[in-house]
Order: sequence, then structure tokens, then C-alpha cells
Amino acid sequence: MSFFTDGPRSRPLFPVPEQELFGYNGRPWVESPHEYIVPAILPWSMPLGRAERTIVALRGIEVWPESVSFQLSVYSRDLLSGDPDEGLIDHRRVPDYNALLVGVLFPDGRRASSETISVPSAAQPDQPVLRAQGLGGSAFHVDHEIFLWPLPPDGPLEFIVQWLDRDIEETHTSLDGTAIRDAAKEASEIWPGLPAREAHGLPVRRVGAQAMITPAWPRESQAPPPLPQPKRMSPPPTQPARATADQPRRGAPLPTRLPRRAH
Repeated sequence: MSFFTDGPRSRPLFPVPEQELFGYNGRPWVESPHEYIVPAILPWSMPLGRAERTIVALRGIEVWPESVSFQLSVYSRDLLSGDPDEGLIDHRRVPDYNALLVGVLFPDGRRASSETISVPSAAQPDQPVLRAQGLGGSAFHVDHEIFLWPLPPDGPLEFIVQWLDRDIEETHTSLDGTAIRDAAKEASEIWPGLPAREAHGLPVRRVGAQAMITPAWPRESQAPPPLPQPKRMSPPPTQPARATADQPRRGAPLPTRLPRRAH
């Protein structure tokens, strides 16, 4: 008889808790609300930076009620380094000005770029937020999503690209900020009236590229039971050490001069 067909076998089933989408948290500066909003689409396609063997291009724009996502692609005739899922735009503490950099300049002078690290916060930031995320691709083509909050004011929105390692100098492309604001009115809500998340939900905090679920216990009755503490064994009684010339007894003052070593 075969090793793998020696009679029927049943696998244990592990219970999976039911999950349900809760209401939008109301923080539009954190990320694009993909689960709650159908964005308006602006089919704008144009090169943003070009060299002999590399092109950085805009493929389209998703407009949300209070933010905008630029669909940006990199095409190359040479092998692109790095993981396509991670993307080619890296938010670093110390920017690499030879790498691919993107930024925006609002008509009122406000700016945001991949030079800085926009950390998600509970409070509304006082400056624009820009985050770049890799969407995958291949060895010669990588897609990105450039998230920008808030919506630009009316007037020209400058999109800036620079990649000195690929011979792309700083390039400015003017986009119509008024058209972007008008498109935001066409974005529609998918699930109106969703209930807010309960206080005893499981908040998710991101650690690197992974997500860690941390329970938030609101009351002592819902807290997990305490772990059993191991019993401590009392140490056996010790005899007081006899004081010697080289080792004074415990508690005695230390000698001011150390004994000489025998030659």
C-alpha cells in the first residue's frame, strides 16, 4: 500500500474569527482609502524624466476625496537593481541624491518629496505628506504609487523627478491642480454608514514590512489570564566566611593598602 494513501485521514480545523470591515478612521493623510472609496481616474500619461536608456513616466492619477495617488512607472533598457515589490524610491534618513527622487511643489509654495520620511500620525500634519510605494514589476519595469495629501490647491502643480545615477537631471512637469480638485468630487463612497471599530478591537501596528496585531484590552475582565509564576527556591543557608588578612569579612571596611605579593 502507498505511504500517502494508508487509509483516510482528517486534518484538524482551526477556528478563524470572523472579520468585518469597520468604518473609515477619518485620517486621510495616512494612506489611500482603497477599501472605502472608488477614486476618480484622470488618464494622464506622460514622461516625467527621460534619459537615453531610462524613462520615468506617469501612467494615470487616482483622485480621492482628500488625497491623490500618482501611478508612476520606470522603464529601462538596463537591469534595474533592487526588488520590484519594494520599488526604486526609498525614503531614507540620509537621502541618496544620486538615486530616484520624486517631489511636488504646490502653487502656494508648499512642497513634499521622497527626501523625507512621512511617518503616519494620529494628528493631522501641518505640512503635505508624500509616500512612495512599490507595486511590483520586472527586471526592466517597476510600478509605483506616489501618495500625496492633501489635494493641491487650484493652479499648476509641479511634479519633480531626478535620478542622477541614470542621467536624469531635475525635471519639472506642470499638472493641472484645478482639474485634480474637480475630479475629487467624482470619487464615491462604497459602504456608507459603516459602524466605527469597537474599543476592544485589535489595532494593527506595522513593524518594518510586517504587521503585528496587538490586543487592546479595555477592561480587566477581558484581559488575558496572568501567566503562572515559577516558585522560587530559597537558597541554602551559608556559613559566615572567616575573615583573613587577604580577604576581610563581609561588612568590614576595606583596607587602605593592598597586601604585597610574595616574590
